[in-house]
Amino acid sequence: GDTDTTNTTISQQRELYDFDSLIDTEGDLIIPCLNNLALCALYTCRMRDAVNMMGGLVRENPSRYLTQSMAFNLCTLHELGSDNATSEKKKRVLQLIAKRFSLHDIGNESFRL
Repeated sequence: GDTDTTNTTISQQRELYDFDSLIDTEGDLIIPCLNNLALCALYTCRMRDAVNMMGGLVRENPSRYLTQSMAFNLCTLHELGSDNATSEKKKRVLQLIAKRFSLHDIGNESFRL
């Protein structure tokens, strides 16, 4: 029933986010690893998990996690999972975050506007 589905979803989320013991979370490779982990969620039909994970990282620390590839991938996911108006709004918010945190290395093309 619904309880089994909820428990499975919670278990899957724990598996998705339980990587702290496997990698050095302070190292330089953490950002591409997290980006790839989110894409793996997408490829296993867990797009919402991928969007939530990427969005959560951006909210946690935009200066660290909002990279050019993260912006591009998150904007692509917004296009795939939202109607045009909602997608445009979410992509513009990401663009504003990048501007607010002076993330000049992220080109406008990454936001797919």
